[in-house]
Amino acid sequence: MKITFLVNDTRVGVMGLRARNFASYLAGSAEVNILYRESGKFEALKHFVRSVSENRPDLLYVMNVGYAGGGAALWALIRYGIPFVIDHGDPSYLLLKSSGRPFWEAWLVGIAEATMLRRSALVVARGSWLADELSRKWPDRVFFIPDGVETDTFKPIDVTALRQSLGLQGPLTIGVVGSIVWSERFQMCYGWDVIEAVRLLKEHRITGIIVGDGDGIPHLKERVAAYGIEDLIHFAGRVAHSEVPNYINLMDVCISTQTNDSVGKSRTTAKLPEYLACGRFVIATDVGGAREVVHENGFLLPYHQGVHDAQHPQRLAEKLLWLMENPDALKNGMAGIPIARERYEYQQLARRLQNALSTVGLT
Repeated sequence: MKITFLVNDTRVGVMGLRARNFASYLAGSAEVNILYRESGKFEALKHFVRSVSENRPDLLYVMNVGYAGGGAALWALIRYGIPFVIDHGDPSYLLLKSSGRPFWEAWLVGIAEATMLRRSALVVARGSWLADELSRKWPDRVFFIPDGVETDTFKPIDVTALRQSLGLQGPLTIGVVGSIVWSERFQMCYGWDVIEAVRLLKEHRITGIIVGDGDGIPHLKERVAAYGIEDLIHFAGRVAHSEVPNYINLMDVCISTQTNDSVGKSRTTAKLPEYLACGRFVIATDVGGAREVVHENGFLLPYHQGVHDAQHPQRLAEKLLWLMENPDALKNGMAGIPIARERYEYQQLARRLQNALSTVGLT
C-alpha cells in the first residue's frame, strides 16, 4: 500500500513532526511519502497535485485543512478516486472568524473545511470535544487521536547554564511556547496573559519567557515597554524544535490558556503534552484537553465564556503568588510525566491511527 502525507506546514512545523512520527510507524506495512508546504499555497498545491499524479498513492493523509493539501486531496479523489484522511485540530472557519480576518476569507475556508470533512474517508480529530462534535454527523469515521510528544526528547533537563545566560534569575519564571498570532479584533495574542501577570507582580520580580514568533510579537513588546518590565520578559523568538525542551525546562510554570469558545474547546494543543513530558507545573484554563490531564500537577483556572476574559490575568497572578509562597508545590509538575507517556507518546498514538485505518478499511 502507498500512503502520501500532504502536510499543510513546513518541514520544521509541528504538523511535519506529527506526520514523520506516524509515517515511521506505518512504514513497516506501507510505502510512505511525505510532502511539505515549503512555498506559497498555490505553488504548494501545484507541487502536491503533480506528485500525486506521478506516484498515484492508494491513500492521502492530509495534515490540517488548507488550500494546498485540501485542494490536492479533493482533486485526487475526483480524478483518480484516491481516498483521503483529514487530520483536524481547529474548527478553521470559527478560528478565522474569531481572529477578525475578513468575512470572505473565513467563508471560503469554511466551505473548504465542510467539503473536506464530508468527503473524507476518515477524520482524525486532535481534540476530544472536536471529536465528539464531528461524531454527531459521522459517527463511524471520526477518531480522537490527540497531539503527541516524543518523550525521549521532551523530559526534565538541567538548564542552569541557559537560565544564567538569559538572566532569568527571578524567584519564579513563567512562560509559553507557541505561535504568537495577533487578533486585531480582541487586541490579544498567545502570551498576552504572561505579560499581564508579570506586570501585576513586577514588585516580586517574577520573570516571563515567550518562545515563538508571529505578528503578535511587536504588540507584546510594545506593551512590555509601556509597562516598564523589559528586564522581566525575555522574547526567545522561533526556536528549533530540538531546542524547545531546553526552553520549556527554563519555565517553573508553563501557561496553557485556551479561550472558552468552540476553538479553545476543540484543542489539546501541541505544547501541553510537551509541558507535561518535561515535568513542568502547568497553569491552564479549564477548557479543552487540559481539564483531562491537569490535576495535582497544576492548576485549572476558570475562563469566562468567549475569547477575551479581562479578569484572567488577575486570577493567574493570584495563583503565581501562592506558588511563590509555596515553592515545594512546583515539584508536583513531575506527575505530568507518566500522563504524557500514557496519553501522548507518539508510538501509542501511531498504534491508534493504525487501528483507525483498519476499522474503516483503509489498510
